[in-house]
Amino acid sequence: MRTFALLPFAAVSCFAWEAEVDSALLQDDQCVGGESDCTLNALQLRGSKELMEDDVFEDVEEEEGDEEELEWLKDISVKQKNHFKHLLSPLQKPIVTEYKSLSVLDKYAEYVMSKVENATGQKIMWNKKASLMQTDDEELNEELDSSSTTGRRRHGSQSLPPRARYVNKILIYLEKEMKAVWNLHTIVDRKRWGVGDVITSSPYGPHGEHPDNWEPNGTFPLPLVTPPLSDNKTAPKMPKVHEHEYKSKYAEQLQEDYVALVQNIIDANKKTDKLRAALKSMNGFADQFTSEESGVFNRIETQ
Repeated sequence: MRTFALLPFAAVSCFAWEAEVDSALLQDDQCVGGESDCTLNALQLRGSKELMEDDVFEDVEEEEGDEEELEWLKDISVKQKNHFKHLLSPLQKPIVTEYKSLSVLDKYAEYVMSKVENATGQKIMWNKKASLMQTDDEELNEELDSSSTTGRRRHGSQSLPPRARYVNKILIYLEKEMKAVWNLHTIVDRKRWGVGDVITSSPYGPHGEHPDNWEPNGTFPLPLVTPPLSDNKTAPKMPKVHEHEYKSKYAEQLQEDYVALVQNIIDANKKTDKLRAALKSMNGFADQFTSEESGVFNRIETQ
């Protein structure tokens, strides 16, 4: 995957820049459609390059036309465009940090699954489909829509005037990264549910009601190292919404989408905290389940 790069604005027109962004977004779609590591590498790479830093998005001096336009069709001003740019610049860092936090939880979920698989000798089918990253996974998209309570449908870029379209492109890019965050959140939560389903549906213990007849369905090594539940280095600082009223139609639309994006980031952080606590509880259920004698009825309600 190639790094998302912007040529100096002094040398490239706004329209050429937009074509470059469109190309990057298309390639991003191809990457998200592959392995989950591809998405993580993309997020970390863009985070390390600080895509939204001020030295990348330099202020652009654009001449405003002297033509009189209808008020509701006017483009946002250069000042408003630069204002939105500076509001959006800091938002990528908490998004990338959130993804890293979920990556830590994903390893912990794998650890809990491995303990139960080792005890039962059965693979936990937490997801019947081959990959959650497939573009035709409608079930996942539905879960993402329900998880992200503040998500908004993007305005069509081609219907926006140049400066509003510039800001809209940045919003689209950040929202694509938030979709990757919710994707990983869904994967981790499904693994947690998968563990819980196995424990609750096995009231006679790991080897069933008749342990003498038990046979493993594979080899599942017992994990020897307990991974951390959190990484203190990735504790995100949540953004705050900057309220502003505009007379321009397009500025109002962009403000609404900016507010929704900030709320989406905050919502994701809160749900990650809840998921972390739920995984910790599930690990306790797993320890109880694997330590009890098989053949004795003792249902453990995990959900």
